[in-house]
Amino acid sequence: MGCMDRMNELEEEVVCITNHSASKTICLDKWVLEVAAIGLKTRKNKSYTVLRKKGLASEPEFLRSVAYRQFFCFIWDFTRNSTRLPLPCCVYHIIRETFPSDNGNYRGFIEDDENIIDEPNTDSGDLS
Repeated sequence: MGCMDRMNELEEEVVCITNHSASKTICLDKWVLEVAAIGLKTRKNKSYTVLRKKGLASEPEFLRSVAYRQFFCFIWDFTRNSTRLPLPCCVYHIIRETFPSDNGNYRGFIEDDENIIDEPNTDSGDLS
């Protein structure tokens, strides 16, 4: 199932899933993301919020990472840390537009990199 399948399940008709009101609330609202992060763990079973407090991610990086996870759960109803799939380009675009990086640089989806958490750039959802 992908975003087009999910859009067909939703009552609101939109051309792109990023325009759906649920998507905007679940994935782009700072306070929803802050609360959602409380329950998130990295692939190394570390708390997202603790990692943020340790300074491993700026606020925009942190919010982008949580937003990517939120979108993934919204579309695929799946939260296991080991499952990683690239998101649609429109999703990356709207999340990066909402929570821009300080320098305009972003790292895209990286397939199965276990050492990601040790790197400072967490933009592709790599806190997970």
